[in-house]
Amino acid sequence: MKHIVATLFGILFATAANAAGDSHVLASFPELERALTTGKPVTVTVDLGMCTPATSDTPSTKTRGGVSIDGYRITSDGTLAFADQHFTIDRDGKPVIQFLRYRIRPDGGAEFTMVVFNVPSYERKGTSRVYKCSIGHGLSFFSSQ
Repeated sequence: MKHIVATLFGILFATAANAAGDSHVLASFPELERALTTGKPVTVTVDLGMCTPATSDTPSTKTRGGVSIDGYRITSDGTLAFADQHFTIDRDGKPVIQFLRYRIRPDGGAEFTMVVFNVPSYERKGTSRVYKCSIGHGLSFFSSQ
């Protein structure tokens, strides 16, 4: 039995190490754009503790998270934009939907915006939360090699 547990642990460790080794950091806007436009899967992690609140209504926070980029667009000024939405529960236990918007400029500067709506009315709840980040400082991008 000990041998089986040790073998399973070894397999799991090797699999995790291999998966971690398959990820490539996209450290610049050109790398990020190239990965997306060549069809590579890209994920973004967010650490809002490294970002700056952009409005007086936006509090500082240590919130972190991540998402895979499904759809995106690049506008005529070169800005890369993508979004995510998900249902969740607010602090009062009521269902809400959060919309998260990411805008990345060619210089690597970025803006992260969160807007929350009540469900099912889609009535806006509170004000938008807006944070200024940048690639490598609050926003990190990864792709498979």
